[in-house]
Amino acid sequence: MTKRILENNANKKPFMQWLFLLLGPCVMLLTCLVEPPVGMSEAAFKTAGLAFWMASWWVSEVVPIPATALLPLVISPIVDIAAIKSVAAPYAHPLIFLFLGGFLISIAMERWGLHKRIALKTMLYAGKKPSLQILAMMLVTAFLSMWMSNTATAVMMLPIALSITHLVKSSDPSNEGFGKALLLSIAYGASIGGIATLIGTPPNALMAAYLSDSYQIEIGFAEWMIVGVPLALGMLLISWIWLTKFTYKVDANVQANKRIDTKAVFSSQLKDLGLMQRAEKGVLFVFMLAAICWIFRPLLGDVTGLKISDTGIAIAAALLLFVLPANKGSDARILDWESAAKVPWGVLLLFGGGLTLASQIKSSGLADYIANMIEGASTIPLVMSILVVVALITFLTEITSNTATAAGFLPLLGPVAESVTGSPLVWVIPAAIACSCAFMMPVATPPNAIVFGSGEIKMKDMIRAGFVLNIVAIVLITLVTMTIAAQVFGF
Repeated sequence: MTKRILENNANKKPFMQWLFLLLGPCVMLLTCLVEPPVGMSEAAFKTAGLAFWMASWWVSEVVPIPATALLPLVISPIVDIAAIKSVAAPYAHPLIFLFLGGFLISIAMERWGLHKRIALKTMLYAGKKPSLQILAMMLVTAFLSMWMSNTATAVMMLPIALSITHLVKSSDPSNEGFGKALLLSIAYGASIGGIATLIGTPPNALMAAYLSDSYQIEIGFAEWMIVGVPLALGMLLISWIWLTKFTYKVDANVQANKRIDTKAVFSSQLKDLGLMQRAEKGVLFVFMLAAICWIFRPLLGDVTGLKISDTGIAIAAALLLFVLPANKGSDARILDWESAAKVPWGVLLLFGGGLTLASQIKSSGLADYIANMIEGASTIPLVMSILVVVALITFLTEITSNTATAAGFLPLLGPVAESVTGSPLVWVIPAAIACSCAFMMPVATPPNAIVFGSGEIKMKDMIRAGFVLNIVAIVLITLVTMTIAAQVFGF
């Protein structure tokens, strides 16, 4: 994840910083001193105070988001919400280790440049047509983001895109639209690609862990891909059409004799990488092995009789990278601890804090209290309720961290959805997906911020292109939830 997730938002005014810094603790203190509302237990009332405290710090980022995730370890035992053992347990949830394994595989890819080689090899075949060059950029970004951090993917793809943008500008200075469309394709491709797998983006993993912990509903890697891949492909196709045919009309704006053959650019960059090293081949082998095992895990379990888990596959793949030699006759390994230490530990802490909060919302009775309060919502048509939830989360994520949004809201949506619709999946799944579908603002997602930071994109460009895609995402997520997801997960 980007520094935005790990650092304070330094540009907030001091008054607002102090307001948000003190508001949460004051509300928490109030819940400890005042009698709870009728029908609500003391534990539930205090949990509501803790949830408000964490949400206010997560939204305002006056304290680093991962640091806020540690609050339950201190507060919950002190105010007698739960014992320290039960509070600490979710910080070691199996799905946190699934994400850890995914992080380690992606770090190995970055260390040896495999991700860049995959990108350049793909882009070699993009041809001269601007819209197809943008499609190739979007597809390769999305594919890498399925398995790597979307931040790392965007950071790696940005220099490649900028080299093309500058080349086009030097040939045809009047054609700014192509460069903007190309850069936005990276931001949108990285966010959309992450939807396709459980390890592609933190909200997906948080959703799976929450459902497993709170409702004993297990979502497998392959199961999720049945829902995530078609949705991602649909969003990619629509995003590409919107960017290249309507927003910028890149083919119409470039004269045939001024079209740039980018093959020479990519060939040069690929040549700089040199021949594929043994370490790269090793990473590719482990990556493909892990992906195959994730996809066919149920079949492998049936054939071998072994209790194979997605988490076990991820950690086994990571361990294999620590064992395999980087080069023939060398003691160096494909992955060493110095490289592994680059894991974004803050994201894993955020998972733990979110899962702990979710567990306490359920165990304290707060979930039931909230569900009973809005029983009347069951009269709203199902499709309309999903549409409203997705819209709220999509536009909320424009101004807050998508991971923090998932951590704070999924535990609240689950019990209400169960009460209103009969299944927590009906709202939790689309809400988790919506957390990754904010396309308007630079602060909405790390890829948006990275592309905006290039200086080639203005705020109005992102809002102009992103607003329509937000609306498209809201409609498409609702449709996929009502059709594919309903069939796969049986709700």
